[in-house]
Amino acid sequence: MSAPAAETASTYDHALFGSGRRWRGVVAILVFVSGYLLLSLALSGIAIGIDLATGDQLLDDVAAGRVALTPVVILANNLSLAALIPVALLLQRAFFGVPMRALFSVVGRFRWRWTGRLALVIVPVWVVYIGASFLLDPLQPVVVDRTTLFLLAVVVLTTPLQSAGEEFGFRGLVQRSAGSWFRSPRTAFVVSTMVSAGIFTVAHLAADPWLIAYYFVFGVSASLAARATGGLEAPVLVHVVNNVLLLVPVVLMGQMEASFDRGVGAGGPFMLLPMAVCLLAAAISAWWGRRNGVVVRAPRPGPVRNSGRTAEVSPRTAETRESRGEDAHSA
Repeated sequence: MSAPAAETASTYDHALFGSGRRWRGVVAILVFVSGYLLLSLALSGIAIGIDLATGDQLLDDVAAGRVALTPVVILANNLSLAALIPVALLLQRAFFGVPMRALFSVVGRFRWRWTGRLALVIVPVWVVYIGASFLLDPLQPVVVDRTTLFLLAVVVLTTPLQSAGEEFGFRGLVQRSAGSWFRSPRTAFVVSTMVSAGIFTVAHLAADPWLIAYYFVFGVSASLAARATGGLEAPVLVHVVNNVLLLVPVVLMGQMEASFDRGVGAGGPFMLLPMAVCLLAAAISAWWGRRNGVVVRAPRPGPVRNSGRTAEVSPRTAETRESRGEDAHSA
């Protein structure tokens, strides 16, 4: 679009405003959802086929819709979600014409140093939270066998990618696509957060009201963290820490099937604790970002020319401010 749009400092969620007509955001979201469904069905089908061949699944059970959560099935699920990282990057480039790196943050890169600093605060919070959770639901006996070790390897090695894929997709592509529909930054954030959190919640296929509320609050808190810190680093970190630290003990105690039960009755008032922790994580991310001078606003990314370079200057000024530790958290 025009140069003035690129020169306007914006928040992460509103960075694609002016990059194309509203239909682009609508179609981008539809293509994203369709792509995820196709990836999920394809990889799940391959995983079930492998399990049937090895005897880890029974044909009668699969035909009746009872699919066991074997290591291969969990691996397929994680890989289909991890694939949302390149899918989101490519769709942003295709529909909005901006550099793929713009999806990482307002400065056009994934800020690993900031992520490490935030981890020093977020990880201890989650360790306390998980410890409190086990006080409410005591530990079960640990069972270590071949299946447990396989599952543990899948969780540790691929869950971080699965968690990042969800954030790149929902807080990255979906939220920013919806945010491009409105000129007002406030309206854009509210609507795009509802769209992103709504699709994120539906994607988890929960039937229990408490679990539905939890996934929605998780999505909203991730959107708040992304806006408050100017990028995907905080929501990715929180998502990774949450999933890995929760699933490792679940695998060791042989409760994988129970942990994925999202039917009516699976949730309850106890879900208020993880909801509160998610909102606390967003508040901590915002506070720690201010303390560390994290850039939260920068010029909107310019379009990419055929040569692969942007037509306008990328947000180097904001990036320089961040490297100097200057607080760019202005409203």
